[in-house]
Amino acid sequence: MDHQESTKPKRNYGWVILGLCFGNLIVEGGVTRSQPVFLPALRQGFGGSAAMTAAIFSASGFFGGLAAPVLGKILDIIGPKYMFPLAGIVILLGWWACSMVNHMWQLFIFYSLISALGHISIGSFTTTAVLAPWFPKSKGVMLGIADSGNATGQAITPPLLQLAITHYGWRAGFRIFGILFFLIAAPLNFLLQKRAPDAVQQFPSPENILEENTESSIDTRSQSGDISDDAYKFNALKEPAVWMLLVSRATASISNQMTSLHIIAFFVMAGYGEMQSAAAIGAAGLFGIGARPVFGILSDKIGREIVFTIAMGMTFMAVLVILLFTGGASLWALIIFVALTGLSDGLSGLLLGAKAADIYPSNVLGSVMGVVHVGRTMGTAVGGILTGLLFDMNGNYDLAYWIAAVLALLSIVAAWAVIVFETKPKVHKV
Repeated sequence: MDHQESTKPKRNYGWVILGLCFGNLIVEGGVTRSQPVFLPALRQGFGGSAAMTAAIFSASGFFGGLAAPVLGKILDIIGPKYMFPLAGIVILLGWWACSMVNHMWQLFIFYSLISALGHISIGSFTTTAVLAPWFPKSKGVMLGIADSGNATGQAITPPLLQLAITHYGWRAGFRIFGILFFLIAAPLNFLLQKRAPDAVQQFPSPENILEENTESSIDTRSQSGDISDDAYKFNALKEPAVWMLLVSRATASISNQMTSLHIIAFFVMAGYGEMQSAAAIGAAGLFGIGARPVFGILSDKIGREIVFTIAMGMTFMAVLVILLFTGGASLWALIIFVALTGLSDGLSGLLLGAKAADIYPSNVLGSVMGVVHVGRTMGTAVGGILTGLLFDMNGNYDLAYWIAAVLALLSIVAAWAVIVFETKPKVHKV
């Protein structure tokens, strides 16, 4: 009886981790969806071109992509208890520094380099690595619930940030939301965050050695005979399946970034107001709050690839809608776009992360997701600046958005190709 009572809290603690991951992804969603709001404000404030202003956020993706594999390895070594609070501190310092710059080039240091390390460290790839081991038999739905935090950040941040910028300026926007993101990310993670019991067994730390008896509380496939138990020795770059996951993540992310970063500017050109456009992005987030757990459940039941195809198909249709029907500020076109993007946005990371967790054990999942996340940061690096360049050349976003539509389809092909290269680790028999 005593043993059962002692282990029950350990079994239930995954729900605490789920709540923490939900909060972390509110920060990620808030940071990424703040970029379309900041872009026109910074462009106006510094008088730069669309491409140059977008390059601030593109450079953020580039440096984040370089850092993601290293950050994944650090997560495997030091654990989330210390990594996530540090991320919150870095975001706070970076955003406050951004609020005090006098030249655009300074934003490349404080936002693109410093702040990027913070929000990437607390994003979807680290969430997958931390949360999936707690729910091995229902990782899709649990990752979906957690990722609804991303949609929540999207729903809240753009309209509130636009309101702050309209009344107080973009500098105040950086300061206010830098504080908010820090408060969400740092204190609770430091107090409550911990490794999953299987990860404790695989890679013990001094504080976790005292919790050895929790190993059996979660049944996972992390003890694989096919993959090294040593997080130091595992090399995700040698895994073909990881490369295909990266390609799918990259094409989906480039497609998303080509449209999303400039979406407010696009809508304003189409005749919508800035506040109306920011509210539309927020409304799309509201759709995503409920959609992500549902799609997570579906992916557990009918397969990651099928649900990924549905999600990216909706992304494709959303791009077509805004290309063909937003002229003249059509209200119904805006509604359809909001619905489709709200239902599909962010699902590529969720589903590909769940697929990675299906294949690889938890003690190396941080490293795997770090490499896969390079695909996302490639999208951030390439998509925004490419769209800005095409706009500066053509005076409109049409060509960029057509390219985005094609890339959405290519991501589906790459996701299905993972099946060809994946290896199934042997489940350790206890």
